[in-house]
Amino acid sequence: MSTFVGYILILIALINAAIVVVPYLMGRADLLTIRNFFLLGFTIYQVTSGTICLFDVNSFESSIIPMDQDSIAVEYLFWIITFELVFFLFYGWGIGAKRAAKLTPLIKGQVREPVLWIFAFTLLGVAFILRLSVFIPYVAIITGHVGTSIAGVAAGLAAWVWVRRPFNPAAAALMFAVLFAATAISITGGFGRRPIVAVAGCLLWGTYYSRWRGLSPVYVVGRAAIFGIIPIILISKYTAARGQFIDANPTTFSRLKMIATADTRKGFMDLVSGQQCAAWSMWLMEMHPESLEYNNLHSFIYYFEIPIPRAIYPDKPEALALTAWKDAGVEDMPPQFTIGPGVLGHAGAEGGYPALVFYAAVLGLFIRYFDSLLARAPVQPFVALPVGSSLGNLLGMPRGELANFAFEFTVGVLGALIILIAVARTLKMMGFITDDDFQHNDEYELDEHGQPIYDDEYQDSYDGLYDPTYANYGYENR
Repeated sequence: MSTFVGYILILIALINAAIVVVPYLMGRADLLTIRNFFLLGFTIYQVTSGTICLFDVNSFESSIIPMDQDSIAVEYLFWIITFELVFFLFYGWGIGAKRAAKLTPLIKGQVREPVLWIFAFTLLGVAFILRLSVFIPYVAIITGHVGTSIAGVAAGLAAWVWVRRPFNPAAAALMFAVLFAATAISITGGFGRRPIVAVAGCLLWGTYYSRWRGLSPVYVVGRAAIFGIIPIILISKYTAARGQFIDANPTTFSRLKMIATADTRKGFMDLVSGQQCAAWSMWLMEMHPESLEYNNLHSFIYYFEIPIPRAIYPDKPEALALTAWKDAGVEDMPPQFTIGPGVLGHAGAEGGYPALVFYAAVLGLFIRYFDSLLARAPVQPFVALPVGSSLGNLLGMPRGELANFAFEFTVGVLGALIILIAVARTLKMMGFITDDDFQHNDEYELDEHGQPIYDDEYQDSYDGLYDPTYANYGYENR
């Protein structure tokens, strides 16, 4: 029976892919959305990961092998189907989420290219300062995540400009310089896969919403297959190298060197395997409440408790990702080692099937809020890029720790929106930009591909940044 369930999970993974790809190919929906990225994470960490652990009992810790694999496999399949149905129902409904998105203040504008570069380099400085604050107690819980998102936005802005003239050597050089700086800044004071995903993901996000969104799907898929190599290689190399950082404290330069020399193939295979996430979900489902007591709606409550310092709240609960492996009897791990319980595992440990339905509904509305923000102005960089600035946390939500990833995603996106407003006002006060730089805020029309049509003065401002010899490289591809 468990093998049969494994094949059904493969079918569900294909259905999830169709939910994303088919509407896009038919011109009815965007390819890159917050919902689609969440669904990607859910498919990797809960669906295909489930297939792997059901097909190969040696693919996960021996201490979490199910007592009745056939029974838990059928229950797991039922929970997968329930979660997706409820999630899509509430995402489509969007009650409260759409209204909240309309009330969220945004900085909107289709500004000239030199202004975008000013913002990109200014944001690199802001991101560096915020990332340095990870050494300051209490405030780092917020500023560190915002700094990572700001570094991602800087990379996204560079991609936003470069993709409009991809064969211009000056634009390409600036883009790669910003990308390198943003990557280095994102790992300052700490190291993890999510900062790398934030920067690389926002780079891809920027290329899509700046240029690719209005092109034919065949064209986009071809370009994405080429340019998507950059973020995939970065993330895969980190995944392969991350074990070197557990017992060491290397410098930022050493970390970058370790990433550069890591085994890309090994990291990619580990990345797409789901990393035992489904196995942990099944174990948590099976252990609660017969062997372990429910910690009812722990993730929902913990989301609001995360920013409270333990010095003020000494009885603050521990994350499930930190306690589950200890309950399972896994040995020889460092004290702060964590596992991915999976969103189904969280539900299994935090109330069972009713908690599953509740979490699916809440996450459906949560994801819809951010997609509704994006829908307000998808072709405006100061809206689109902040929404796509914390994709590492978004992909991590289905894997767990659910509360941590959801909190960091919220702080990263909303913090980036706030920082952009503050930076815009500061640059105006310092005289680097004026209100005229935002005169195209809502004063453009869209072509048949949904892309903005700029006047000649605006186009001239693009060409003026570069040496005339290279000014028109890539211009014909816009």
